[in-house]
Amino acid sequence: MTVRARNLGLRVAALAAAGLVLTACNDDLTDAGPAASSAAGSPSASASHTGKAKEPANGGKPSTKPSGGTAAGADKAAQAKMGKLALTAAEWETYAADGDDDTSTDNSTMDKSCAFVPDGTAVQGLTAAVARFVKQDHESDTTFASTEADQFATVADARREVQSFREYDQRCPNYTQDDDKYTGVHAGKAPAVPGADEVYLDEGKATYPTTDGGRTDPRDFVFIVARKGTVVVKVSLDADPNFNATTSKDDARAAMAKLAAKW
Repeated sequence: MTVRARNLGLRVAALAAAGLVLTACNDDLTDAGPAASSAAGSPSASASHTGKAKEPANGGKPSTKPSGGTAAGADKAAQAKMGKLALTAAEWETYAADGDDDTSTDNSTMDKSCAFVPDGTAVQGLTAAVARFVKQDHESDTTFASTEADQFATVADARREVQSFREYDQRCPNYTQDDDKYTGVHAGKAPAVPGADEVYLDEGKATYPTTDGGRTDPRDFVFIVARKGTVVVKVSLDADPNFNATTSKDDARAAMAKLAAKW
């Protein structure tokens, strides 16, 4: 089973106060209002190591490095539609843009050792994709997030994409991608997404390398994927460890509601 890499490793960013570099990869969706995580929650331990900014090996996850343009062979009309679906920084309201869109259709798969790696192929049936990245800088750290919209050729292709995440989480609750480590990954309560044929949510903890050879403290992440026919939309959010994770995850649910309002 193969799948487009989840957008958990979201960006490389110098965190001014901590001096770190992070590569950052449920309830009713009745409140689709402004993102709420600008208000700090209960503090948690800050990251343990400091270091100079360092680009991850091979540019990090496939979804973290812009492809530089529309993927070869992509359907132009579908590409334009996906670009309108993926949320802008203005639609996140309290987040800022974090680099260029990623429009690649590169495929990744979970190997037998629970490492999530690109396999050199394109995602089966994926005709257009747009991933768009945002961040919310705080005094001591940063929350990273992204939205993605994927157009598949058939319903079966789109269903396969969603099912792959379920299967990977069941087989590998602890996995790696490049030098990033994800632990305790499990299915959570999927939100109600208007118009969706199926919705899946997973969450867990992630740690990332620092330039002094150490690792960051564990950070909460949430990943939501929803399908309507042949269109799959995704929201990924990697929470500032100094913020209330539940409050930050509310931003992810609000983002999914906004995506669903446009499809």
